[in-house]
Amino acid sequence: MSYVFPSPKLNSSFKAPIICLMIAIFGFALDHLFLNDRNHDIDLRPAQVKILKFEDRDDGGVTVIDATTNQIIDVVQGEAGFVRGILRTIARERRIRGIGKDAPIRLISYTDGRLVLQDTATNTNIELGSFGSNNVQNFRVFLNNNNS
Repeated sequence: MSYVFPSPKLNSSFKAPIICLMIAIFGFALDHLFLNDRNHDIDLRPAQVKILKFEDRDDGGVTVIDATTNQIIDVVQGEAGFVRGILRTIARERRIRGIGKDAPIRLISYTDGRLVLQDTATNTNIELGSFGSNNVQNFRVFLNNNNS
């Protein structure tokens, strides 16, 4: 008498997750070993840091103040679309979290050219370069101005 062992077959409901897992592991390994080199090249040292406060003006403009010296470094006139839009985003996040609007904001320029607006009150970083070079220039002016 001979006994026939059934051939092991995986149900199709087990094959799909196993294939997906294998593809994910392969993709992670590929990215980690070969494609992630660009992250190693990013220089995380700030070239310049300025701590700023922004105050609304009666005429609709915004006064930009160096928080360390308490000197006015610029006045943004009118609506100033991009600057005002970024400040509204920060103010909204602070309002949602119940944080006052008076906490200063860091403007950080890195040695690789990136410009980041960092709100330490909400732990929010805004990469200004993602909005285009013209908009970055609106904030880069604050780094270069020492006194208005």
